[in-house]
Amino acid sequence: MNAILKHALLAGGLAIAAQASAQVTLYEHPGFRGQSFNAERPIGNLERSGFNNRGSSAIVRGESWEVCDGPGFSGRCALLRPGEYPSLGAMGLNDSVTSLRREADRTGRIDPSIPPGPAQVTLFGRENFQGRSIIADRPIGDLGGVDFADRASSAVVRGGSWEVCDDVRFGGRCVILRPGRYPSLAEMGLDNRISSLRLAGTAPVPTPGPAPGQITFYGRENFEGRSITVDRPIGDLERLGFADRASSLVVSGTPWEVCDNVGFNGRCTVLRPGRYPSLAMIGLNDRISSVRAARE
Repeated sequence: MNAILKHALLAGGLAIAAQASAQVTLYEHPGFRGQSFNAERPIGNLERSGFNNRGSSAIVRGESWEVCDGPGFSGRCALLRPGEYPSLGAMGLNDSVTSLRREADRTGRIDPSIPPGPAQVTLFGRENFQGRSIIADRPIGDLGGVDFADRASSAVVRGGSWEVCDDVRFGGRCVILRPGRYPSLAEMGLDNRISSLRLAGTAPVPTPGPAPGQITFYGRENFEGRSITVDRPIGDLERLGFADRASSLVVSGTPWEVCDNVGFNGRCTVLRPGRYPSLAMIGLNDRISSVRAARE
């Protein structure tokens, strides 16, 4: 083997090694505790990896990584330089990382440079804005009515954020698409899966009312994101996949007691009927682990 070939192979090996050493490890709990997930390549949606909105601490090696609270590297993003991050809550990212990529991979997969105009979303039947398309400027509860259910592979959103769902009538798994260009919906697990859509923020919010008493938790502030409704005591919200994930809530009918530990232990707070758009304001953001109706 000649010297030139040896040098080329050595250089190539070093490049591959450098790329492989660039990785980020997410941990389920602060202080690098609990289950962990390791990434060495861009991931547009952690939902497919079973680690969506679960990272509470992180270790970054090799080079900087961008982590975002929206799919497809959208929403609020933060750049994590090589090092240890024992608490992602310090930067407002506790249990909210949905997509991540190396800083060097930030090639504008979602191009936000969309000119202003009326709120609308254009769906395309193929990636990179090709194939048959439709334009929606109003809520559509069943895209089958326009012969486009489960057929979108790319999208362009302008004028406002849109909520797209993989079931009819805004059911199933829903994702918020902010204004921008989405050349591949596969990166966020939505390829050929969108069945209904509407402008974000138009979903009806439960209004506090008479008995039966119940409490509805939301994964994000202002009653957005994934939600669950509880009408009975739950000693461990992890059984419903919602422990330490609530950022806003609505209490209906009667007061409810929420606690930051399982089994109704730890710090507990009684919430009277009403709307609580930000649990951070009362020190309960991402901290509720058990819930029950308050004793009279």
